[in-house]
Amino acid sequence: MAVPEVRPATESTSDALLELVQGARKALVVRGESITSAWVEEATADLKAGRQAGWTAGDRGLAFASSRATRTFAHVHVTEGPEPVEVAETLFAVLIANFGPTVQRLESAVSGLTDAEEATLAERFAAAPGATVLLRSRMERPVPPALPGPGLVDPVGFERTSVRSVPIEALTELDWRSFQGTPDERLVADTVEEDRQSLEEILAGRLGRFLDEASCALLKDGRELVGGILISEHDPRTAVVLDLLVEPSERRHGLGRFLLLWGLRALTALGYSTVRLWVTQANRPAWALYESLGFSVSGHSRIFRYEPGPPASAAHPQTSR
Repeated sequence: MAVPEVRPATESTSDALLELVQGARKALVVRGESITSAWVEEATADLKAGRQAGWTAGDRGLAFASSRATRTFAHVHVTEGPEPVEVAETLFAVLIANFGPTVQRLESAVSGLTDAEEATLAERFAAAPGATVLLRSRMERPVPPALPGPGLVDPVGFERTSVRSVPIEALTELDWRSFQGTPDERLVADTVEEDRQSLEEILAGRLGRFLDEASCALLKDGRELVGGILISEHDPRTAVVLDLLVEPSERRHGLGRFLLLWGLRALTALGYSTVRLWVTQANRPAWALYESLGFSVSGHSRIFRYEPGPPASAAHPQTSR
């Protein structure tokens, strides 16, 4: 069976788009992502009006994308039916064909495929020039009971405060420094401004209701921001750690462990039963920390990354940072 012809989303009916977007959200929520229900109608309206770039493969799939500075974020969703990998490949090809001249990188996730189908897609995708695949794992643990051992005590010389009491500029700068030199350096942002936008979306509840009571910032000597944990609600029983940041010079002093334990204690008091997070498999220090606190793998996802590189005629190609 041939893959349905791919057309701009603006040519689809609102009902057809709504069904595809609802399917994408359902698949993402099942996988553990925090996508608010309000997003469905917003995304459908934006796709239909052309405010967001999108394409459909009949009723078999949807691809949509939005650009931020020099990077395009995208998503491909495939519905149930024959040749799902081929449908996904066709939609990825459209995304790459519409790669903007000022864009340096395309990053996309995919939903609607089985683990085996997604692995097949990843193998085929990564074989193309400029294409790589980043494997991430979802880790979870029950919120109670607390880990055995002495009660949690604030580190000497450090003071907890609310995340919202910290200027967004300071939070952004710490978040940016925290990920430099790690496998996740370019996962969320390529610039400080993009990093700030991401944090603002978290605080605004765009990735699930932000839990002020379970999130905190850590100050050294009462003034220097050196750490923080940002947690949102996935559903009434499940919370998600969206960000854990520690000043690089303060690493290996137990601050990340303290922040996670404090968050777990707060989530217990709030009545949540499960907490989850996402970690890149190549980030072994983070992986080891989470495992030591009782987190275990409950699922996987992949980021499909396409970087065409400098034009062939470029006389002095620049290296990436």
